Amino acid sequence: MNDFILTLEDIGNRSVQNIETLFAQANGALGVRASLPIKAKESTPGIFLNAFYESHDIVYGENAYGYAKQHQTMVNLFDLRSIELSIDDVSEFLLVDQSVALDMKKGILKETYLYQTKEGKTIEYRLESFTSHFDRTVYAQKIDLKALNFSGEVEVSKKAQKISTKQGEDFDPRIKDASVELIQTGNKYTAPNSGLSFYTHFDSYDKKQYVEEGQTLSFTQLYQISREAEFTSPSYEELEAKQIAIFADFWAISDIEIDGDRHLQKGIRFNLYHLFNSAGRDGHSNFCAKGLTGEGYEGHYFWDTEMYLLPFFIYTQPEIAKSLLSYRVNILPKAQARAKELGFKGALFAWRTINGEETSAYYPAGTAQVHINADIAFAFELYEKVTGDTAFIDENCELIFETARFWLDYGFMSKRGFEIHEVTGPDEYTALVNNNYYTNKMAQNHLYYAARLAKKLKKYEKEAVEWFDSAEKMYIGFDQALQITQQDDSFLMKEPWDFEHTPKDRYPLLLHFHPMKIYKHQVLKQADTILAHMLFDTPIEQIARDFDFYEPLTTHDSSLSKAIYGVVASKLGRSELAYRFFKEAAIMDLEDFQGNASHGIHAANMGGSWLGLIYGFAGLSVENGEVTTKNHLPKEIKSLKFTVTIRGVKQQLVIDSYKK
Repeated sequence: MNDFILTLEDIGNRSVQNIETLFAQANGALGVRASLPIKAKESTPGIFLNAFYESHDIVYGENAYGYAKQHQTMVNLFDLRSIELSIDDVSEFLLVDQSVALDMKKGILKETYLYQTKEGKTIEYRLESFTSHFDRTVYAQKIDLKALNFSGEVEVSKKAQKISTKQGEDFDPRIKDASVELIQTGNKYTAPNSGLSFYTHFDSYDKKQYVEEGQTLSFTQLYQISREAEFTSPSYEELEAKQIAIFADFWAISDIEIDGDRHLQKGIRFNLYHLFNSAGRDGHSNFCAKGLTGEGYEGHYFWDTEMYLLPFFIYTQPEIAKSLLSYRVNILPKAQARAKELGFKGALFAWRTINGEETSAYYPAGTAQVHINADIAFAFELYEKVTGDTAFIDENCELIFETARFWLDYGFMSKRGFEIHEVTGPDEYTALVNNNYYTNKMAQNHLYYAARLAKKLKKYEKEAVEWFDSAEKMYIGFDQALQITQQDDSFLMKEPWDFEHTPKDRYPLLLHFHPMKIYKHQVLKQADTILAHMLFDTPIEQIARDFDFYEPLTTHDSSLSKAIYGVVASKLGRSELAYRFFKEAAIMDLEDFQGNASHGIHAANMGGSWLGLIYGFAGLSVENGEVTTKNHLPKEIKSLKFTVTIRGVKQQLVIDSYKK
């Protein structure tokens, strides 16, 4: 068993669309689904260009001031994998065999298909392909067609094909059709409404010839897509060699070796592989919620990047982390405009967006999640702590200050302290509440950070005093009778959800119950208070009480949830439970636990699986450039070996069960 090779035997759901997602390839700019070479009805081929989107007006039955105005949808551009094939003028084929092997160590996908005509003539189609990490404009293919049991005339046509518009039949607010009729002018394509453009340089292959039994037709193709009109002309062989070298460097600094569970070993490498592939690198693109592997969530960027994905990049590939943070710097003017539009000072980042403008049409679970400001500040602070790159922070300090100004205007000082009302925390099954614990704790941390930074830079000294004072007086709800941290002012007064009489097929709740039904109950979509406990020091006895109260009320309907509960279970020393949560996170897409991997990978969960290993089992933390670990390995894992980069220095760490 090669733990760097992913095959069909490694995945639980082998539907066509699941295979297309799991074996998709990407390089931060381009993403290509692993669709079938000869089109099938159930197939959803496609290629995506990070941050390229079409926009259209959001139509409200009842509009209101400040609602999001436009959708932004990542566009499914082309089908670059389909081939038109005929044998002796017969073009209908039956797929009789298929093998797929993703070499994650090299970043190359190898596939073999056997196609047969009704007369029994069989042709073998071999495809080797990759999205180049050396030249991120390129999707490269090497094709071999072999006549297995016939001699005859074979006609081959392979070229880029436009994706036709379509509409999905099932209701699911997490996915929207991504196909758009683009305006073509030569090799330039433009989205009519957003005005965004890109250029192409595509190889094509058209040939008709007589082949002998056993003969092989071979050719390579490079498909190039770029926002620039100029293209280089690399060779397939050159790009392949560069690809292998780049992935060798990636695994040298990012691999995690698990001794004790081979399936989880492959699962974590699969997750790291996709994280590396889908991260934007240009400062103007970010990390789509589904990576560059599918149409789920319209290619939008959320808080997922800062809280679930950036820790992996900060500790292993700080340059990519800096690019992802630079994206937030570049859209700061949009965040400032959004705060002004809503009547507040400073800046408020959009909950879901591509270009920086708010696209969430449902504000109770969108704009109201103002904790995104503090999430972004938290990521900047973590980056500075781990990398020591104070120059980047100092240069972009206005982002920290402007988002801090929002808190002082949105919150207010009461007799109880500094309060923040009408917000939605990470638990989207509880909306528009007062003093959400996670939001208040994150805002408190944000204000402390802004005050320290202002003091160091000798800027905004009067405001810095207010920031510090508001942080010191931040209201934190606590129920004395239950000895429980209050998720918000109202949560503990609500009626518990009737889990006993809710059938399994009624989950996720958001697809089967109106928000009003959900909001009035004690029920969580995902970790909320417990996420804050993962991030901040809290007495372990308090964490335990809160964990035991909130976890039974959590549906884990969000893929972001189980990894966090797993990390906190490790912190509590509940290794058996931590292992169960981690295992489900590590192989969530391989086993299709959420039932919708066909829409694209669950990127945040993949980052969460890294957190489960490194924050959870290894108990990693960094203070003043010094690394500390705490051994929380479950009995199923004998040892854990990984590398982190702290202030430019690579350190290999080993957590051994024999040394607990």
